[in-house]
Amino acid sequence: MKLAIIGGAGIRVPLVTNGLFREETGIAVDELSLFDTDTERAATIARICEAMARRAGGKLRVSLPRSLDDALEGCSFVVSSIRVGGINGRVRDERIALQHGVPGQETVGPGGFALALRTIPVLVDYGRRVAERAPQAWMINFTNPVGIMAEAFIREGISARCIGVCDTPREQFLHVAEALEVPLETAYFDYLGLNHLGWIRAVMVHGRDVLHDLLASDEALDRAYPLRLFSKSFLRTLRLLPTEYLFYYYSTREALRRTVASGDTRGGLIRDLEAKLMQSVAEAGHDERRTLAAYDLYLAGRNASYMAIETGGSFEAARVDEARANLYQSAAGYERIALDVIGAVHNNQARVMPVDVANQGAIQDLESATAVEVPCAIDANGARPLAAGRLPDQIRGLFFQVKEFERITVDAALRGSRSLAIDALASNPLVERRELAEKLVLAYQAAHAPWLNHLS
Repeated sequence: MKLAIIGGAGIRVPLVTNGLFREETGIAVDELSLFDTDTERAATIARICEAMARRAGGKLRVSLPRSLDDALEGCSFVVSSIRVGGINGRVRDERIALQHGVPGQETVGPGGFALALRTIPVLVDYGRRVAERAPQAWMINFTNPVGIMAEAFIREGISARCIGVCDTPREQFLHVAEALEVPLETAYFDYLGLNHLGWIRAVMVHGRDVLHDLLASDEALDRAYPLRLFSKSFLRTLRLLPTEYLFYYYSTREALRRTVASGDTRGGLIRDLEAKLMQSVAEAGHDERRTLAAYDLYLAGRNASYMAIETGGSFEAARVDEARANLYQSAAGYERIALDVIGAVHNNQARVMPVDVANQGAIQDLESATAVEVPCAIDANGARPLAAGRLPDQIRGLFFQVKEFERITVDAALRGSRSLAIDALASNPLVERRELAEKLVLAYQAAHAPWLNHLS
């Protein structure tokens, strides 16, 4: 089987290679085709992938196609994970938000909005080309913001063989399972929402909903949220378990204060880690042991620093050492989700996982042709959303506000409308003021002129 990755120079691509050689993965990939506009960096990532395969005791052909058509020829699956504007674009997105008194984050608020505006036209074009050149292929989309990208694909009529994937829900499921001291596979999580705006409504273990038991236990709640994002009293009042990105909506001022106090952003920290990795790989030359050691150190640093800036946590050597010891062990994570979806489709072995697809009646409060993130039955026919009923009253307002923001953002990007872009950002819960939205849109246009000149 041939697997193509659009955005093949992405720093997490070698994780996919590692995942291919896990015994439980259940798929055999003969060729990994890495397509990227940054060909030099893609060649470096290919070297890491080849070394990763050899360390796992296997063989894998890693190709560097000259064109997207070459990458798509004969492929069965396409993973899309692009970042229009690169890591420097992310840093600018986050810093512009902070300069205007709004939390800076890659997918939430103004940062996610700016990324979406410049990504939608590019990714929609890729989606069309996949549908035309490789109609047999399934597209697994990791490109952020995943939910807005799914909305754009649905709007453009190219979503039938595309599944949006994010590791956030399963990461939260894993923490909850550990808190309850049950194996992840023995629990069922009644989950619903949008990408990076999701809630666990019930946790079924042996036919019984144990969410109330978890909420009643201080110790269990501490394990369910190791980053201490939400107060216990708040969670008990909410009567739901939000995923981590709800922190930006429920604790907006605190997220802003801590990020400003840190003097950096998540994007800035990742940029520094990436620069060190690329330098170390260059210095390693053909020494695969040193190359992989550098990549492992990068991953450990990335994992150990996750949400440390936003939550006021520390980024210490001890945390990096702990993260390094646990590399590639999690049941969640980028490559696990992607390969589980691919395996379910390729082998026609039904699995239930939360992914981003058209609603199709799953959430009764929404029309069918809009993107949601809900548990889906996934097999050779793709992802079919399971019934989710109505939205809980305590989340309806925020849910509909973010959904409206996503819709208008897609409209703005596809129509090239600055006025709609301002409307979209003014509707975002972290902005809400049209005057501020206008200032932010103009700042992002100036910062990303090559990609946002289409807005007029």
